[in-house]
Amino acid sequence: MVTGNDFQTHKGFTLVELITVIIVLGVVSIGVTSFIRSGVQIFNDVSERDELLSQSRFVLERLNRELRSAVPNSARVAQTNGAQCIEFVPTMWATYYTRLPLTPSTIREVNIVELGDQNGQFSLASGDMAIVYPTDSADVYDAAEQKRRTILSCTDSEDGDCATNDSSEHLATLTVDGAFADVSPASRLYIVRNAVSYCVRDGGIFRHQTSIAQDQTVFGTGGTLMAENIINNLSVSAQLPFTIQNATLNRNSLIQILLAFELNDETINLSSDIHVPNVP
Repeated sequence: MVTGNDFQTHKGFTLVELITVIIVLGVVSIGVTSFIRSGVQIFNDVSERDELLSQSRFVLERLNRELRSAVPNSARVAQTNGAQCIEFVPTMWATYYTRLPLTPSTIREVNIVELGDQNGQFSLASGDMAIVYPTDSADVYDAAEQKRRTILSCTDSEDGDCATNDSSEHLATLTVDGAFADVSPASRLYIVRNAVSYCVRDGGIFRHQTSIAQDQTVFGTGGTLMAENIINNLSVSAQLPFTIQNATLNRNSLIQILLAFELNDETINLSSDIHVPNVP
């Protein structure tokens, strides 16, 4: 006797269906993996670009701030086979003088308008120097030009201490180690302390702070790393990081900065023209 159970169908996957499902899942997996890989690559590219931009913005902003406050005509550039450096002298204080001894005078006192920061404070360090009318870099770095003099003391008309900034006439007197070679048409006087160099070498840009010297040093080691991943070819003049356009009758000096950065095939080229507003 035949019953209904003898005609029951056994349900399941056929081999063809199983292979089809595997193929479909494989295609979907490849698509998902490619999508994830693409997203990760985009994230990495954006992160690398952001890192390069952060480095470049930091060093360019730092250069801009320091060069804009530099003593006029103090910027100079020197290069060796493996490095290029720009050197300048930051302004510690700037003021006007009312009396200036000129060579061959034996007078050593310079009368200046009193100085002070936002809190009304003024201080000098041992070895600080006064510069008057620097028309080129030699006037800043070469003491023989007699436009840079070491400050020996500073007094005012009240208690003899410039730091108190309490002169009723708002004047102070600097005693220097010699008379000056020339006057400034605008009676400007700059007080300085040291020199600063930025050097591009070994894939980075380094900041150095040194004493003011006649000969410029191209630093091959040391310094503070300000940015890395720099790929400027220093043997090609068009890729040199620092170029100085000297002041003319129509404009102040202009410093051109060109920096090329690369990180994992991500490349950024940045250029900036820094105008130095200070004049002798």
